[in-house]
Amino acid sequence: MTRRTAAAKIRAKPIIRPNRLSDRIVEAIRDDVEAGRVSPGDRLPTEAALSAAFDVSRTVIREAVSRLQTEGIVVSRRGSGVYVAKAGDAPRTFRMGPADTEEMVSLREIFELRIGVESEAAALAAARRSRSDVSSLRKILGRLSAGGRPLEIGVEADVAFHRRIAEISQNRQILRFVDFLSFVLAEAIRAARANSAKQEGWSGMAYGEHVAIFEAIETGDPEQARQAIRQHLIQAQTRLGLLQS
Repeated sequence: MTRRTAAAKIRAKPIIRPNRLSDRIVEAIRDDVEAGRVSPGDRLPTEAALSAAFDVSRTVIREAVSRLQTEGIVVSRRGSGVYVAKAGDAPRTFRMGPADTEEMVSLREIFELRIGVESEAAALAAARRSRSDVSSLRKILGRLSAGGRPLEIGVEADVAFHRRIAEISQNRQILRFVDFLSFVLAEAIRAARANSAKQEGWSGMAYGEHVAIFEAIETGDPEQARQAIRQHLIQAQTRLGLLQS
């Protein structure tokens, strides 16, 4: 049986900046599914193809696909791709959506989850990093250091930094989990960065925390990397008012 692909049916149009790019992509694909332009069982174009079609980064595409997965619109099949969900597809028992990042309690729980997953990812990354890994992470850190950029550009770089750590950990399950949570990860980072921008010195403080994470991974110190990312996520919660300083 020939696999169907939705590549020719997704009406991709360049996204107008600024605003949240992933939301517009979610709406475009959701509209195509609801209008019947793509059918249940159709395979979506690859991440690279969607990135080119919508003229956005792959980080934005991951965030959009993560959101579509949490809404049950698409399903990911390991080693095969992302498909429009069919009636027979098993519903996900673990779901997060926009409401989870709007409630303070839920946002705090997301940060607690991130501490557990990302602390271990950072420790593994420090133990397993290569020279090329360190070089790629340094480049992303450089993007984080640039001030005066629109919020969404900073969010993209921040998400890419944390995802790259998951990649460097060489644990496929951690990376898959981070990708699945891409939407809520981006929302948590977006909230933290928007809040930090309102307070003098907070953006610099957050950048310094990223530097500490990078340096621990670069020097190959798993425990220091674990503590650095834990401290960063705790401080991010404090800056958001989720914890008392």
